[in-house]
Amino acid sequence: MMLLSQLNYFRVVARHEHISHAAEELRVAQPALSATISKIEKELGVPLFNRTGRNIELNDAGRRLLDHADYMFDKLEELEQVLVKTKEVLENELTLSVSNSMFLNGWLQQFVLENPKARLRQKMLSENEMVEALLDESIDVALGEFDADVPGIVRKVIVEDEYVITIPKQNPLSQKEQILFDDIRDENIVALPSNTIYKIADRIFAQRDCRPKIVFEGAHRLITKMLYLDRGLLFSSRQIMYMAQSYLKKDNFFEGSPLYPVIMQPVADVNSKYSLALCWKEGRELPAMAWKFIEAMQNTYPDYHDDEEFENLREVCYPAN
Repeated sequence: MMLLSQLNYFRVVARHEHISHAAEELRVAQPALSATISKIEKELGVPLFNRTGRNIELNDAGRRLLDHADYMFDKLEELEQVLVKTKEVLENELTLSVSNSMFLNGWLQQFVLENPKARLRQKMLSENEMVEALLDESIDVALGEFDADVPGIVRKVIVEDEYVITIPKQNPLSQKEQILFDDIRDENIVALPSNTIYKIADRIFAQRDCRPKIVFEGAHRLITKMLYLDRGLLFSSRQIMYMAQSYLKKDNFFEGSPLYPVIMQPVADVNSKYSLALCWKEGRELPAMAWKFIEAMQNTYPDYHDDEEFENLREVCYPAN
């Protein structure tokens, strides 16, 4: 059976119609090249060159073989280009899931701008759904409130965070130095629908075997308006508040925009601590862009602990629109 390397040798000889010149281009010994051509002719059962002394000339059979050989090598080159592009696409793909889009507020935009080849898909899943998706490899990386290790999953803690209750400044609770659970047990709560912020309230209230009094679920802009009007309190986290503040400042959102102050306080007599962690499947060969994302998260993800001024704040400003 003829090898591709032998067929390529034939193409070079056919182009030069000269064994010595072809051997020089291929960097092989002239006798070895002559033997290869003779082997091809013997295998095909037909001469490919007319020979007169040391001169050779491609004959009709040789020309037909050359046409087919050129076609084959052109297709192989096209295939190689397709595979290179496919490899580039696969390396730049990243399927990401977060339990709350606010965890990536602003930061993800910066990552995408710095990596224009990234082909990113983002999903909103619960922590349990993210674990299943990581294990069946339908997502590459997950970011959520993973407080414990999971078999088969690598967990890297990005931020040690704290749930807080967000209170408008005009609410009497904002004057308390310490918020206890009984202070908020019967308070109205506003939340995003089917989102982690809603689950935060559920988690806090579940510690006392009761449910939060959710009076409104809706878009973030309307929730902040409800908060501003003192129609309900909002459960969030220090990291989410920090990301929101940092993003709005960076985007010059505050300039000329009405603001209102809110108080951030943990509920002192319940467990308000949690970990924001980055996870992926142990032992999986991830796309190059996924590793780039993981590295960027570990090295550049903003952490409110690094901002002493923010970490010590009880009062922050929010856009009043």
